[in-house]
Formats: sequence, structure tokens, C-alpha cells
Amino acid sequence: MKTGLRWLNDPYAVLNEARERHGLTFWLDLALAGRAFVTGDPALIREMTGHPDLDAGRGIAALRTVMGDRSLITLDGEDHAARRRIVAPLFGREIERLDEMTVRTTAEALEEAGRELSVYDLARRISLRAIVRLTFGEAQDGEAERLVDRFLLSFESPWVLFLKPLQVDLGPFSPWGRAVRNRRRLRRYLGERIADCRRGTAPAGSGLARIVSEGRDLSDDEIATEVLALLLFGHDTGAATLAWAFAHLHQHPEALERAREEGSYLEACLQESMRLCPVVVHVTRVARRGLRIGGHDLPAGSRIFPSAYLAQRNPEVFPEPDRFRPERFLAGRTYEGSYFPFGFSPRTCIGRHFVLRQMILMTSTILRLADLALAPGYEARPERRLVLILPRHGTRMVLERRRAAA
Repeated sequence: MKTGLRWLNDPYAVLNEARERHGLTFWLDLALAGRAFVTGDPALIREMTGHPDLDAGRGIAALRTVMGDRSLITLDGEDHAARRRIVAPLFGREIERLDEMTVRTTAEALEEAGRELSVYDLARRISLRAIVRLTFGEAQDGEAERLVDRFLLSFESPWVLFLKPLQVDLGPFSPWGRAVRNRRRLRRYLGERIADCRRGTAPAGSGLARIVSEGRDLSDDEIATEVLALLLFGHDTGAATLAWAFAHLHQHPEALERAREEGSYLEACLQESMRLCPVVVHVTRVARRGLRIGGHDLPAGSRIFPSAYLAQRNPEVFPEPDRFRPERFLAGRTYEGSYFPFGFSPRTCIGRHFVLRQMILMTSTILRLADLALAPGYEARPERRLVLILPRHGTRMVLERRRAAA
């Protein structure tokens, strides 16, 4: 029980301690998830990649209560592949048309910011606007942003998400009651926008219209479930990642100054930050039948956690693994089985190019327009926010100086 509770609050610490005792592969007894086979071994992870007897959607139990059972992230096999073909076009070259809006929104958010700010809150506001524009087109009134934000802020404690006894509707002032009502409002809005698409009255450039067109066999409820997942995960993960990146950059002044000047180095800094502190510490697989992988016997139904956190701090692949060294990513080297902040094939995050592009644009704009410093006494300790691991308080920073726009 004690390990399970610590896992919920700080999985980084649990993994560090287990790695010291057992190496990169071990069984972990978790009160909430049960017994799990955890590994950061690149050979094992390569063997698991695309394994036909390992399900991914089955393992996402906590999110089913929020997302439902029929979204891309909870489907398996051909159902997942078919849904991916429907959603993938949304993240094609069209994402480039959001560049100017992202830069402008970032500049406006900085201008409106007070002297002290949370990088996570700042980035979430900007990236939410981008994913909403991508989904609904330019001509919308901001209602989608308000509804998504309200739903995400229904509760902050991960206990509500992971403990079923807390998922009781005790009215609009209870955490789960707020979530139920806010989800209902958001899904009603999505239903109205889907109806617009079917009537041909959706705004030009609407990603939702494309999904409706591509997914002709999907029900309105299935489309709404898919769009809900895109709205929630299409911005929050990137904002959490940027909170870690700014904490790392502002502890390394030389890297910070170089990142201001070199786009390729800035991207390497983001990749190195994701290596050190992945906001999703593991992906989940469930054994469809009894398996033997890399000499390990895994009974049917076993929960398997290929852990990005462990794999990305493996000293045999990443020398001095606890150091922030962006140069690891400058030579174009790939680390198959050892680096997967966006998951791995065939379930790599469908919006990874969109998220990375947004992060680069936001970071470069902030570094160009402002000088920031970590708030006095601030330490970037990990804390859980629902399924993501963020730096405490989303990285508190002080805005020291606004620069003149170039």
C-alpha cells in the first residue's frame, strides 16, 4: 500500500529506488494498479514494440471513466489502426497555419502576465487556443476554450481520478459532481458542432469537419469522444513539458543563451528536458495471453509498464544520465527503445509533431520577448497533476524584463 501511495504522488522517486535495488527491470506492487512488470531495458522495449499479444488500450483504466471506451487512446488492434487513419490527417501540413496565431498569442500572454507566473499555466492557455483553432477553425467565439478549461479544472487531485470510491456525484460542489456536469456541457457543445459539420455549416478549416467526413461510419457519440481526447491531451501534455524545459534551461545559463540564438539547439534542449523528466513516466501494456519476453514469464493479464523515465536515464545509453546535456540530440541520433517521450510504434502520439512545433514556437517567442528567472527559493520538484508529472507549481518564474520585439 505504501509503495502504491508514493507511486501516485511521486513515481520518479519510486522508480529511482527500485532501479537502485533491481536494475532496469523489476516487478512492482502498486496498491491502485496491482502488480506491474516495469522495464527500461531497451532490448525488452524493442521486443514489446508492436507485439501482437500486448494490448495498450486495455491498460488505460483510469482515463476510461473520463474519456469513455471508444477513443483512439483506449482502442486496440484494427479498431485503433482504423481510428488513427481517420484522425491523422488533422495533424498534417495544416498545423503550420497556426504558427502566426501561436506566436501572437504567446506575445499577448506575456504582455498580460504579472511579474510572477507559472510556466505551465501560461503555456496551457496558449496551447489550448491552438488545439481549439485546429479543431474548430478560426471562426469560433472562445466557448470551446472555456468549456475545456472548466472540465480540466473540475478537480486537481489524482486521488479522484484513480480511486473509484471518490467517483461519486454528490452534487455540483463535489469534485466528481463538477466533472460530470462540466463533461456534460462540453459534450453537448461538441454535439452541436458535429451537427454543424453534418449540415455543412462548420467554419472553413475545421478539423472537426474533416474527422466527420473521414469517419462516416462513426456515430456522433464516437466522434465527440475522439474530439474530447484531442482537446484534453492536445495541449496539456505540451504545457507540462514546457514547465520542465524552462526549469532546466534556467538552471543552465549557457544553454539558455545558446537556445535564444540557435533553433536546432533549442529543439535539442526540449528533447533533453523530455529525456530527463518525461511527463508520462510509462506507457501501459496488458498481456493478452501468457508470454515470455526477454527471459521473463508474463502471465495472461499482466500489466506491463515500459518506462520512459527508466529507459531515458540508462547510463549505458546516456552517459551522465542525470545531467542536462542537450548536445546528445544535436547529431540526429535516434535512441530506439531508449527514448520515447511520445510513446512508441504503432501507438506513438498522433499529435507529436503538432505538440513539438507548438513547444518550439512558444519557447522561442518567450525567450525572444522576455528575460525570466526562477522564483526565489523555487525548486522544481515533481508532483502529479492527474496523469501527468509536472514540476511543483508548474515552474514558478519571475518576469525580470520584457524585451523589445524584433
